Amino acid sequence: MKTSIIIISVLLLASTFVYCQKNSDFHKKAAVLIKSLKDKGDYPNGGNDTLIDLNGDGYKDILIEYYGASGTGLKNRIQVFLFEPFHNKFKESEQLSDLANPTFYFNRKIITGYYVANGGGYATKLKWNHLKLDTLEYIEIETNNSVKNRPLFTLSSYNYVTKKRKVKTLSAMKLPEEYKYWDYVPIIKKNGG
Repeated sequence: MKTSIIIISVLLLASTFVYCQKNSDFHKKAAVLIKSLKDKGDYPNGGNDTLIDLNGDGYKDILIEYYGASGTGLKNRIQVFLFEPFHNKFKESEQLSDLANPTFYFNRKIITGYYVANGGGYATKLKWNHLKLDTLEYIEIETNNSVKNRPLFTLSSYNYVTKKRKVKTLSAMKLPEEYKYWDYVPIIKKNGG
């Protein structure tokens, strides 16, 4: 009997956490945050937003996709506010906000992002560890334009899992397939017309 009461209590408590995001109060919180960003001028120009569970915790987060205003490389960017159920509010994710050209691998809980410009750039691979992100890989990209009519790209990578560093020089810029270099696909589908 005691076990049944404990199980029912846990189920009721868990359902209230899930419910708190499904009710109108949750949507109001999201709308208030978006309006506040717009009023302060902190909402990115040309941005599109949606509610989506980015970290796999069962709670929807706010994702804003936009195109960056400056730089010479491909600059699709995001701003992310993760929902914190215990505080019942959204909090900006410093690791994801402003990440360039992100690709989300939801089934593996991995996110990649990169930015490559005329002078160089970076690429990074992150993985969800509960509600935080661990860096799995970081690649620093240097561009050497001093070679006649052909730039050289030096990629210095560090793998945080194996603790190994690698350096390679390429005559054409290329990142590992996971990064989807020059093949960005937004999560938010834009309406045609």
